[in-house]
Amino acid sequence: MTQSAIGQQKLYTARFFTVLGALFFFMAGYNLLVHLAKYVVHLGGDVATVSWIFGIGMIGSLLARPFVGRWIDSVGCKPVLLSSTIVASLAILSFQFFESLGMIAVLRILVQLTQAALLTTIAVFCARIAPPGRSAEGLAMVGVGGLAGMMIGPVIGDAVFGPPSETNGPFGVYFTIGAALMLASAAFIAFTPSPRLDAELRGSREPFLRLLLRYWPGPVVVLGFCLALVQTVPVMFIERFVADRQLEGVTYFFIAYSPTAITLRLTLRRLPYRLGRRRTLIFGFCAYITGLVLLMGTHSAVGLAIPAIVMGTGHCFSYPFLVDLAAEKMPPHHRGVATAAILGVIDLGFLVGFIAVGQIVKRYGFNVALTATAVVSTTGVVYFAWTQRHMLFARTTHACGANSEPPRVDHVLQADEISQT
Repeated sequence: MTQSAIGQQKLYTARFFTVLGALFFFMAGYNLLVHLAKYVVHLGGDVATVSWIFGIGMIGSLLARPFVGRWIDSVGCKPVLLSSTIVASLAILSFQFFESLGMIAVLRILVQLTQAALLTTIAVFCARIAPPGRSAEGLAMVGVGGLAGMMIGPVIGDAVFGPPSETNGPFGVYFTIGAALMLASAAFIAFTPSPRLDAELRGSREPFLRLLLRYWPGPVVVLGFCLALVQTVPVMFIERFVADRQLEGVTYFFIAYSPTAITLRLTLRRLPYRLGRRRTLIFGFCAYITGLVLLMGTHSAVGLAIPAIVMGTGHCFSYPFLVDLAAEKMPPHHRGVATAAILGVIDLGFLVGFIAVGQIVKRYGFNVALTATAVVSTTGVVYFAWTQRHMLFARTTHACGANSEPPRVDHVLQADEISQT
């Protein structure tokens, strides 16, 4: 495809919105599992058990990343997306048939594997259909579907279980709804034309680790790890936090968190072009960390909305720009590998975060755990800002903002991820 042809591309096409719909249903089903802790407790586990199961589940993501990147670069996006949604549906449906915590952990690994594959592929998909210089915007805007799903999933869970309960509930209905949402995602994908996979843009067969070492993303890797740490709260610990403080459920948190991120993405989608991706990313992290601090002082269900709004702001301005900055370090025919690599770093952060934060919660309580997470993340942001100071304080000279780097056409000519959330 010539540069002139690509320049005529539109971002917001029917194909874009179909993918957005697929991501919405997938993330609704995935985030329904924020209530999986109830099932673990029902089977005899506690908060530490929950943290281990969620942490071990990240092994699925870590195992998937190298192979998914290669698969995307070799066969295209659509086969990976369809496989991910169908396998995820079967895995979620299967939870209700097992009472062994070991099998629950295995199924959690499988769910994480499919989520890793789908998010990596959607990030690559968006990059392949985006016009020059708008790949980060495309990933951010398709992520609106994921954010909406992130809100709807937990709310559906609250509706299914009714008043807070730790020992019983309609688990069959709960898991069946999750599986149905995944199948709805598969239906959207089935009718989505896949981006053309040009033979000349296929990735080479060079080993994953060798490519990673050659095109190391740099300090942004530290922020990828920190992003996972702060996201352990809305992904898993918010449900336990609500139960620990005997609040009425997670609904108030998610109906404030996700709409905030969605609204800001829609209204400020051009901000990175003016402010710069690095400055936008740092702002997002500062908001996320502030939200963690505010959460410590929350003792009512309605009060959850304030830290949720601040953390939703952080989510809006962190994930897509982090992925875009890291993925551009590799040439276009390795886009799948590049995206898989940075998302793998985020997975590693989740693995460490789920287990470490869970152990701190069990021994010292939520306030200490939230403080420790905020301190580590702040350290990571300061380190990133120091290493990028020559870019952060450079004058804005073009549409990319304060990054002092012109828009790269080859960055959008990717061979073929998203969005936590």
